[in-house]
Amino acid sequence: MGSGTVAVIGAGVVGMATARALQRAGREVIVLDGEDPGRKTSFGNAGFIAIDHVLPLCRPEVLRRVPRMLMDRDGPLTVHLPSLPWLLPWMARFAFAARNSEVKKGTDAFGVLMAEANAAWKSEIQASGLGELFRSRGALYVYETDDGFAAGARERSLQLAKGTVMEIVSGDRAREIAPGLSPRIVKGVFYPHGMHTVDPWHVVTALAERFTAEGGRIEKAMVCGFDTQGERVTAVRTAGPPMPVSDVVICAGRASGEITRLLGFRAPLVAERGYHVMLEPTNVRFELPVSPAERGFFITPMREGLRLAGTVELGAPDRPASWHRAELLKKHMQDIFPGVGGAETSRWMGERPSLPDFRPAIGRAPRHRNVYCGYGHQHVGLTLATATGRLIARLMEGEALPAAMAGCDPGRFG
Repeated sequence: MGSGTVAVIGAGVVGMATARALQRAGREVIVLDGEDPGRKTSFGNAGFIAIDHVLPLCRPEVLRRVPRMLMDRDGPLTVHLPSLPWLLPWMARFAFAARNSEVKKGTDAFGVLMAEANAAWKSEIQASGLGELFRSRGALYVYETDDGFAAGARERSLQLAKGTVMEIVSGDRAREIAPGLSPRIVKGVFYPHGMHTVDPWHVVTALAERFTAEGGRIEKAMVCGFDTQGERVTAVRTAGPPMPVSDVVICAGRASGEITRLLGFRAPLVAERGYHVMLEPTNVRFELPVSPAERGFFITPMREGLRLAGTVELGAPDRPASWHRAELLKKHMQDIFPGVGGAETSRWMGERPSLPDFRPAIGRAPRHRNVYCGYGHQHVGLTLATATGRLIARLMEGEALPAAMAGCDPGRFG
């Protein structure tokens, strides 16, 4: 691998996992972020390593639900109505990407990424001493209607084709796996190999601590520009003197859109908001993530209590928080697990970085030969963090990405 300093922009879970992968490949690495490691979206995710995820959210059946999304502020997928003029160009790209040929690109890419993620997380947990932060208890998706279960048939078929291990269970069996589930649950899908973290933020801080202990540098600084020479970036500009670099990796979440503009290409990212509520772990008798699939959220037992996290709200980045979405999570919880979970201890809102085709941007950037991208992971940033880092490290070493990753080309938006 080459010499010189690699600047990784972004200290979330994707940036820190990428920095660790490059460090192990023998590179000198500095991580740049205006916030402390893991303090943005990585702080509040559902904690589930979703290696079963193979279908992009952008697909025809979701597109058909857009009119309802505009009217239903309590649905699992909703649009902030006053943001609609701002969102229209992004939604036009979403509609274009919902064609079957584009969905196939996403499905092929996710198949490669999830297989990579499965191996990469196991390796990272060992390499960075993260074992105490993870549990392998499986995961359970539950359904309140037969129609809801039937709607997931396509994804289950794709999962089985790619070797995912699952068990279709009755409502009674689901209640055995997760005691306390409501009688309204009629079916479930149990993924015995599912894994989750009991503290997503500490996963990032542990990666950061190991990174610095092994010689890496983290600087709390906002990137405001670049020096270039021909097709190469030669320095990164922050508030201080220009920082000479040999390579740059953009892993800045939603802020990646501003970074790419500085380099002359587009990353049409939106702030896809998600919320979480932490509850005291009263009457919790299950140890695995449970997702009421028709309601679009996760219930995950964690160190600090029970985390309710999820739903999707699309809108402009400067809109006020919709805290009724947090109240909605608590209502859903009592419908699904009546009497489970105590008083609320905290609530949080974060902005997932989402591209209109719901495929991440992973690979070499256009225009500059030494700039690499790892952003736009929407709901699966935690899941794909280590896979992204390993793929970028290999790319820097001169390896080509798998052919199925062509759908994640960072230059696809012009």
